[in-house]
Amino acid sequence: MGLEDRLSMLFAENEAILRINTRLRAEAERFEPAANQTPQPLLESPKNVLNPRQIPVLQEKKTLEVTLSDPTPATPHDGMFCPITALSRFPYHHVGGELMQRVAGKFFDKGQFWDRPWDLYYIHAPPRLGGRPLMVVPTAQARELLKEINIALDCSLSLPAEEEKGLVLRFNRDGFPQPTFLGQSSNRPTKDSLEATIPQACTYSQGLGDQETYMAFERMMEAAVSSAKTKSKSKAKKQRLRFQREMEATDTIRRAQCYLGLRADATDIIDYKWGKQKAPDLQPPQLTLDKPVPYPFLGEPVFISLDVEVNERCHSLVTEVGISTLDTRDLIGVAPGPLAANWQSRIRSRHLRVQEHAHHVNNLYVRGCPDKFEFGTSEWVAADNVSAMVQNSFAHPTFFDGPDNKLRPLVLVGHNLTSDIQYLKLANVPITDESGRDSIFADRIDTVTSFMVIRGKAEAQSLGAVVGELGMTGWNLHNAGNDAHYTMQVLVAMLVKHSMDSQ
Repeated sequence: MGLEDRLSMLFAENEAILRINTRLRAEAERFEPAANQTPQPLLESPKNVLNPRQIPVLQEKKTLEVTLSDPTPATPHDGMFCPITALSRFPYHHVGGELMQRVAGKFFDKGQFWDRPWDLYYIHAPPRLGGRPLMVVPTAQARELLKEINIALDCSLSLPAEEEKGLVLRFNRDGFPQPTFLGQSSNRPTKDSLEATIPQACTYSQGLGDQETYMAFERMMEAAVSSAKTKSKSKAKKQRLRFQREMEATDTIRRAQCYLGLRADATDIIDYKWGKQKAPDLQPPQLTLDKPVPYPFLGEPVFISLDVEVNERCHSLVTEVGISTLDTRDLIGVAPGPLAANWQSRIRSRHLRVQEHAHHVNNLYVRGCPDKFEFGTSEWVAADNVSAMVQNSFAHPTFFDGPDNKLRPLVLVGHNLTSDIQYLKLANVPITDESGRDSIFADRIDTVTSFMVIRGKAEAQSLGAVVGELGMTGWNLHNAGNDAHYTMQVLVAMLVKHSMDSQ
């Protein structure tokens, strides 16, 4: 007696069971009955038919049913995504010290991370990386989460934009395969159920423009796959990485002091090690607040501070741009004064408001105040003209010099620059070229990391907290024009105070 005869005898009284598709026969067999067999109608009782939208899971003789909601359309995105598994481990890999415990306890440890709306997409890794599917979510939703964390815990967390970190994936490049929308999840079981529906077969031999494009895509995916893995770093390695970041920030602070004449240019410092002579009784000049600085302004650069405000519900919509400038030539012969107050008076600020988004005011995570610019009159600009207006501010006539009309060095300043640079890209204002190098600015200074190093702090602080700790007052924060101005004030006050304390 064959296997089919045995099954027929066993289930002779329940023809419906024999007709359930077990995926062991070809699709045609399921719908075409044998020539000598008369098709039998299915039993009408739903008890013998599985509901295709219910997935039974056996667990201690009980049945857990996960009901998938109706498909929800994907919200618009800017072509940038985060691996959701790596994002779910964000505090453990990218936040240190006591702040890590606070972030993890309030937003991650008890599954809170999954209990929020996520637009889930998937894309398969290249064959060299195993070809497994990678689930990703739009970076706008990731930034929304970080914004909630920053407001709740008064910190300044942001997504690391470096491609080697594998947390921000730029699929908005020509020739790159695009993630496929899978569905929306608001809990862990729904996410797992959606993940189980991802098809396994995929090939990248077609659709990529050239070998260089494929290599760039493969590098990005390799970093993304690596970021999702559980990593264990030794304490010594963590200390080395922290020391390296502090050294880089210290070098930035020293360069900034040279730009402002608060420190001698490194090329002018006498190096006794190599036998250069200097009078032994010659003391370095001292900085005093009521006299001009003792050193020349290295390169006589122009500092440009930028701040960008976006729609809190759709981060691709830029609503405000703040631009503040400080020309070091305006400081020649001017004493800094307490907290560099005399230098602060030389800061010039602009506030651009986008006409198409004038009706929107952020109030969910921060209290926006686009109509309360404290340092001049706001300027209205069409969305299509934001890019030109901002880039024109980098090319003011006084920023050029010499018979060749060459642009003087520009130094970009910001409080958490990474986020502002990403938002400027959404407004078609390129700060870096394709390789990630600055195409306009000679140097960058982030007041978040600089203040952490100068004050010996382990956690990043918001702009308002830094302004208050320096003994200044900030009005109507989260207005882009005001924030750009206060960031420039923080820069000069912080550096002057640090130079005085170092003496």
